Amino acid sequence: MVAFTWVLVLCTIVLTGVAVRVFLRRRQTFWQRHGIPAARHSHPLYGNVGGLVTKHHTATVLQRLYREFRERKLPAGGFNLYFSPVLLVVDRQLIERVLVNDFAQFQNRGLYASATVNPLSSETLFSVAGERWHRMRQQLRPALGSSSVRTMFATTARIAQTLVVYIGAQSRRRDLEWTDLMARYATDVIGSCAFGIDCRTIRDPGSEFRAMGHRAFRCSLRRMWKLRFGYACRRVADALRLCVSEPSVEQFFLQLCQSTVLHRESYQVVKRDFLQQLLEMKANGALDMRQVAGQCYSFFIAGFETSASLLSFCLYELAKHGAVQDRLRGSIVAALDETDGQLSYDMVMALGYLDQVVKETLRMYPPVDFLFRVASNDYPIDGFGTIPQGTLLVVPVHALHRDPAYYPQPDVYNPDRFAASSKLSGASKNRPPFMPFGLGPRHCIGDTFGLMLVKVGLVAMVRSFRFTLDVDRTPENVTFKPRSLVLAAGSGMYLNVERV
Repeated sequence: MVAFTWVLVLCTIVLTGVAVRVFLRRRQTFWQRHGIPAARHSHPLYGNVGGLVTKHHTATVLQRLYREFRERKLPAGGFNLYFSPVLLVVDRQLIERVLVNDFAQFQNRGLYASATVNPLSSETLFSVAGERWHRMRQQLRPALGSSSVRTMFATTARIAQTLVVYIGAQSRRRDLEWTDLMARYATDVIGSCAFGIDCRTIRDPGSEFRAMGHRAFRCSLRRMWKLRFGYACRRVADALRLCVSEPSVEQFFLQLCQSTVLHRESYQVVKRDFLQQLLEMKANGALDMRQVAGQCYSFFIAGFETSASLLSFCLYELAKHGAVQDRLRGSIVAALDETDGQLSYDMVMALGYLDQVVKETLRMYPPVDFLFRVASNDYPIDGFGTIPQGTLLVVPVHALHRDPAYYPQPDVYNPDRFAASSKLSGASKNRPPFMPFGLGPRHCIGDTFGLMLVKVGLVAMVRSFRFTLDVDRTPENVTFKPRSLVLAAGSGMYLNVERV
């Protein structure tokens, strides 16, 4: 009997090993079976992304694959994300077809979120699909349009001034990490505009709001595997009640939103912010309470880390390029002289050289370094093959922005690339690809607010301080932090500061 049991166990192990080997082999030959060129040297387990998250950021891995496919003159190429097949789209015209012209066939991102376990994540524009996404975007568009963002300017300017006071008091500290400080500034702005509360994370880095934001953006292999499994096996994930975001984090934001709404409705408090516009939609029957909380959560999650990334890399490049920083400060001072020193939405958003600085930083360091879509049907490409239904497509934004065919000397920081006389300002068909906020109908709906938040912060800091690089702690050539959902400096960002 014992011998039989051991034989049974041994047979089970052997059969399991054979099944795994067959599965991995079939995954390895996916692109070959569909007649689509693929990346070379794929490993049976980690595919073409060895070291992803543990040693390399996605931007670094995708740039390597992008260059390989460009050298092979391919419009796209398959690669294996561990043992999951993914198509990297390289050709500019094909990218525009996927994101714009044939959007109806690639409108879903394939993100998974369980409505039962992660109710707020399942209500965001990132995760919803189809007609539901289209309806939700139409509802939210007015709340994030330029006229609405204008009403949030005063709050943003007030918090930027708090930031300036804090920097002035802490300027001699050499341990001040600027990516974290910029995240705290963005947290305070978005917390005030989305939830109507004073987060005070600039002055208190250990606040619960900041801690929850950090946990919401935590990047790990485990979380990545969950997202991948949820995308590939949605029904099984629903049955298993797969959790891709920490329930305690969502519960915190849900309760925060509910208590804020209860206070406003009980005392008839009206504020000029994002939440107030959602409450007006709720009063009209367009949204329920969970959807209101979901959109506030989405607004916060989408904005604070991406804005912090952009701000910190702006300061990094300004600290490295003193002439650019001086020119920017001069343009800010000249504009303030015309308004008697008063900031205004129109003045900040009209600063031409500031816009060039921000755009060049977005080119070199797009916070979201890639876009992704799912093919809803088989999609034939002349002279290439047919993309199978359900295939995940990736557009490598960072790699495109660093391609010398589009941007000569791509690793040189040069805001004049985006001057009015530059070819980047010419006809759209002749423009190099520039998509830090995405492209097509599913581009970032909050880009206007994000740019306002960043520009107000830069104006407030650059008019008051001169920044130089702390070369002992921050290298001249930055490497990206592997475990980060957005681009961040691997060694942190440390700057020297002095008052102007």
